[in-house]
Amino acid sequence: VGFLSIDPQNGGVKAWVGGSNLKTFKFDHVNINTKRQVGSTFKPLLYTVGVMNGYTPETVFPSGPINMGNKVITGTGGPMAICLAYSKNPGAVFLINQLGVQRTIDFAKECGIKSTIPPYPSIALGSADISLVEMVQAYSMFPGRGFNVKPYFIDRIEDRNGNVLATFHAESKEVISEADAYVMTKMMQGVVDFGTGRAIRSAFGVNGELAGKTGTTNDNADGWFIGFSPQLLSGVWVGCDDPFLRLLNTTGGAQMAMPAWAYYYQQVFNDKKLNVDPLSKFVVPENLNNEAIYDYEA
Repeated sequence: VGFLSIDPQNGGVKAWVGGSNLKTFKFDHVNINTKRQVGSTFKPLLYTVGVMNGYTPETVFPSGPINMGNKVITGTGGPMAICLAYSKNPGAVFLINQLGVQRTIDFAKECGIKSTIPPYPSIALGSADISLVEMVQAYSMFPGRGFNVKPYFIDRIEDRNGNVLATFHAESKEVISEADAYVMTKMMQGVVDFGTGRAIRSAFGVNGELAGKTGTTNDNADGWFIGFSPQLLSGVWVGCDDPFLRLLNTTGGAQMAMPAWAYYYQQVFNDKKLNVDPLSKFVVPENLNNEAIYDYEA
């Protein structure tokens, strides 16, 4: 397991768990050198490019079969928001065919992803190997209201007399508009409220405004969940050190990774000393086109 939690406003690391037990498993599954296929957690980056180029939550994506180079993807389509909430693959393949692979890669790089992303349409479904820390940074633009922030560990260094020897600050930049960030956040709330991550509500009872995305790779080699409240962004990866080994009898990220995220948020929301307000709301931008937002139903 790998787990990373940050403050999406300033990038401060709140929790970094590289594995299940340091004494037994010393390999760090969070750092930038540990890369795994990210599955459908890549889709919000692709969908963001779509929103930036005129697609709206109501835009209807066609059903399969849709050509993805040397493979045909089957399944149902529907409104963009529903395709994201239920992680429908034909919608993602249709979108990358319209936007272009290179444009999608370029945007991912803008979001702080330094890992090599292969120039193939299959990246729409998460075929690229990317680290957890890069993916969490990329997602920071959603609760960060358009600003991408790089995770950092240390605020300052003092000597034994309290003299400040060095201070550190977040590295942030605006990568999308506040309005586009809100539209994406609204769609990703659908994942939690009625989509592939709905067990956060029904099974774990985590309340408040939440958004996120599940991810699963072939035969459950990797399970992902990256999600956020307005004040806290966290990502989880679960799998075996060797991707040849798979986890059987699971639906993927929703059962492999999401429970760890849900347990963490249960405890954080219940601990008043942490000053993470479970009742905090995502800020609606003043310049938002209200026609781009509506209440989606399953």
